[in-house]
Amino acid sequence: MLTNMINLPNLKILDMKESEYDYRFLVESTTPSPSHCPKCGAIPNLYKHGKKEQLFFDLPMHTKRVGLIIKRQRYKCRECNETFFEDLPDMDVKRSVTNRLLIWI
Repeated sequence: MLTNMINLPNLKILDMKESEYDYRFLVESTTPSPSHCPKCGAIPNLYKHGKKEQLFFDLPMHTKRVGLIIKRQRYKCRECNETFFEDLPDMDVKRSVTNRLLIWI
């Protein structure tokens, strides 16, 4: 049931909390691991380098604000030693909002 609540196919809901004014969803991405390093282009010479929770905002639901706390996977390239986060196709990472919220605004 929780999977359908946010209607974002690239995210899997792990937990949900509801308050008087907000919904907060703890989610993680279901997109595949990167096929290459976006910085140097090295083909799979990457390893997982921890996770970080980041808050993104989404369209309101039932007159409540919606926050998505995404457990983003970090990767490190063994070739160039650069770190980067997994891709989130449904998000505008620079503004910390979903693409659909950005369009709606």
